[in-house]
Amino acid sequence: MLKFNWDGVKSDTEITIREMLYDDPRDVLAKHEEEELKEIFLTYIHRFDKKNKSFWKLVLGVSDEEYDRAIRENFREANKVWDY
Repeated sequence: MLKFNWDGVKSDTEITIREMLYDDPRDVLAKHEEEELKEIFLTYIHRFDKKNKSFWKLVLGVSDEEYDRAIRENFREANKVWDY
């Protein structure tokens, strides 16, 4: 946990997002429940790049409908200027 707390953030959610982005996925899956990761992924989908989105969508078993709904409901994703 300390290696993902480089700026003093105390939020468990933020630390989990950083683990999902930068840690070994096997360690992340062993440490957290799949439902918790899925909820975080769908809520903070704008934080993930294209490769991470595809990976976590597959690993967490996110359906196309759930994924599309999360994109539509996320202000930052729905209003992106550049599609990259």
